[in-house]
Amino acid sequence: MNTGVISTRYAAALLEYAQEQSAEDAVYENMRQLIATLDSVKDFMPVLCNPTLGSEERVGLICSAVAPSEVFRRFAQLVVKEEREELLLFIAHAYLSLYRKAKNIRAVKITTAVPVGDGLEEGVRRLLAGEENAGVEIESIVDESLIGGFIMEVDSSRLDASVQGQLREIRKQLVKPYRKLV
Repeated sequence: MNTGVISTRYAAALLEYAQEQSAEDAVYENMRQLIATLDSVKDFMPVLCNPTLGSEERVGLICSAVAPSEVFRRFAQLVVKEEREELLLFIAHAYLSLYRKAKNIRAVKITTAVPVGDGLEEGVRRLLAGEENAGVEIESIVDESLIGGFIMEVDSSRLDASVQGQLREIRKQLVKPYRKLV
C-alpha cells in the first residue's frame, strides 16, 4: 500500500468537499487538533485500530479527539467505513499541506532555548510574507538543550543556528580525520 498517495487522495477529496461546504477552515482546525491528540496520546491509535471496537465507537473516538465540524464527522465515518484509520495522521498532515498551499500560507517552526518575544515573531512574519503577501503560521517551541541560538523550519527547509548544532558540527570535524584509523 502506498501510504502517501492514498493519504493525499483522501486529503484532496476532503479539502474539495470542505470547500464546497465552506468548511475548509473548520476542518483545518479539526486536523490540527487531531494531530495534536495523536502526538500527545500514544495509546490512541492502538485503541482505535482494536478490532473489538465497532464502527460507531471508532467514529466516536476519532470525533472525541477534536471539536468536530459536520464535515469532519462525515470524513471520520468514511475513514472508518473504508478501514483507513491507520492513515489518519498521514491524511491530517496531507490536508494541512494542501490547505496551506491553497490559502498561500507558509508554515514556520522556530525552536529556541528561551521563549521568543512577539517582536521577533512579527519580524519573521513580515520577512516571510514578502511580496506575495503570503500568510505565515508560526509555531514556537522552547528546547533548553539547544543551549542558545535557534532552529527555524520554513515549509520543507531547515536552518540550524543553534549552539547544540554548532557543537555537533565541531565534533564531526574533530572525529572525521580519525575515522580512517579505526
